[in-house]
Amino acid sequence: MKKGYKLLIFLIMFIVLPVSVKAEVSFSVSKSADNLKPGNSVTVAVKSSGVNEVDSLQNYNLKLGFDTSKLQYISGGSVSGNSVTISGKGNPTIQNDVGVNINFKVVDGAGSGNALFSLSGSFTVNDDAVNCNSNNCKGTQVKVISLGTDASLSSLKIPNATLKPGFSSDVTSYTATIQDITDLDVNAVPSDSNAKVSVSDNHRALQKGENKVDIVVVSEDGNNKRVYSVVVTLNLTPTEAELLKANATLKSLSIKGQKIDFDSNEKKYYLTVPYTVKKLILTPTPVNPKAKVEIDGDKKLIVGKNTVKITVVSEDKTKIENYQIIVTREDQEKEIVQTCPDVTSTKEWIFFSLATLLTFTLGIVLGYFLCKKDIFRKIFTKKEKKEEPVEIETLSDTIDLSDTVKKVKKNSNKSKK
Repeated sequence: MKKGYKLLIFLIMFIVLPVSVKAEVSFSVSKSADNLKPGNSVTVAVKSSGVNEVDSLQNYNLKLGFDTSKLQYISGGSVSGNSVTISGKGNPTIQNDVGVNINFKVVDGAGSGNALFSLSGSFTVNDDAVNCNSNNCKGTQVKVISLGTDASLSSLKIPNATLKPGFSSDVTSYTATIQDITDLDVNAVPSDSNAKVSVSDNHRALQKGENKVDIVVVSEDGNNKRVYSVVVTLNLTPTEAELLKANATLKSLSIKGQKIDFDSNEKKYYLTVPYTVKKLILTPTPVNPKAKVEIDGDKKLIVGKNTVKITVVSEDKTKIENYQIIVTREDQEKEIVQTCPDVTSTKEWIFFSLATLLTFTLGIVLGYFLCKKDIFRKIFTKKEKKEEPVEIETLSDTIDLSDTVKKVKKNSNKSKK
C-alpha cells in the first residue's frame, strides 16, 4: 500500500509539473543606462525566461513600444511609428533563447521625465498561444533629464597670484599680478560639472605687462555662455641690457666757463653768471650713450632769472628724466666807461683797434695841414689894441716937446748901434 501510494503521488507530480512550468515562460525588457540626457544612447534588451526542454517556446510575435517624444530608434528589429516589431521561433534546447537588443538615442531638446518601454503581442508555448499581459510581458522605463543651462563658475584660482576683487560667481572681471611667470595655470571649476570650460591660448605665453586672459563657460545645452576675464600684469626681472635701455639719467654735466657740482640724483641746480654771459655751453653726458638728450633755454639769456631745461629720454622710450638749471644773469654795472670791447668778441676788438688807429692818424694829418695855412695863423694870432693920444692938462696951454722928442730918438739910435 505505502509503496503504491508513493508511486501514485510521483506520477501526479510528473504530470502536473509541465503545466506549471509553461506558465513561467515570459518576456521582460532591460536597459543599459539611466539618467539619460539629450544625445545619449541607450540599449534595451527583450529577453525570454522559463524556457526549458519540456516546455519549449515555439514562436513569438512581439512589439516594443517607446516614447517618441524622448527617444529615437537607431537599430534592432523593425520599427514602425512608435513601436519595434520582434518576431521569430524559439529554440527548446537553449535557456533564455530569445534576446533581442534594440538601440535608441535620446532626442535633442528632450525634457526631463521618464521614457517608457512596453511589450505587446503573443507567443506560443507547447502549441498553446499566450497573449502578453502584465504577468508574462514586462516593460521598463528610463529616466531622461534635460541638459544643464548653468554657465557659471563655482571656483576660479590662479596659483601664485591673488584675484582682485575676491572671486564671486556673479563677478566676471578681475585683475592679478605675477612675477616672472609666462606660463599661467588657471583652475576654473564650473558650477555644473557638465558645462564646458575653455581658457584663451595667451595664458600659456604671457607677455610683459598686461595680458587679458578669458575663461569661457558654456552651459551643457550650449545655449548659455559666460566669460570671466582676468587682466594679468606680468612683471619680469629686467636684464642688465634692459636696465641700460631704460636708463634716462645723466652721468655728468659740465658748463663751459662755469662751475657746477653735479649729482645724478639731484635734478635742480642754481647758477649765477655775469652780465657779459649771454649764453651757456652745456655738455650733458647720459649713462646710456644711446639715450636722447635735449637742451632748452641755454641761448639768449636775459637779465634776471632764466630756466635751462635738460630732458633725457631713455633708449626704449619708457622713461624720461628732467633736469633744471636756474640761471641768474647779473645786471650791467652803472657809470663805468668801457674803453675796451667785450673780450669774448674778436670782431669788436678788431673794429675798436682799427677805429682808434684811424682817428689818431687823421688827427695828425689834419693838424699838420691846418698849421701850414696863414689864415689859421692870423686867426690864432692875438691883435694889438691901437692907443689913442690922451690930452694932458698943464698949467700952460702949450708945452714945447721938441727937445724931449729929439732925445728919445737919439737914445733909440744908440741902442740900435
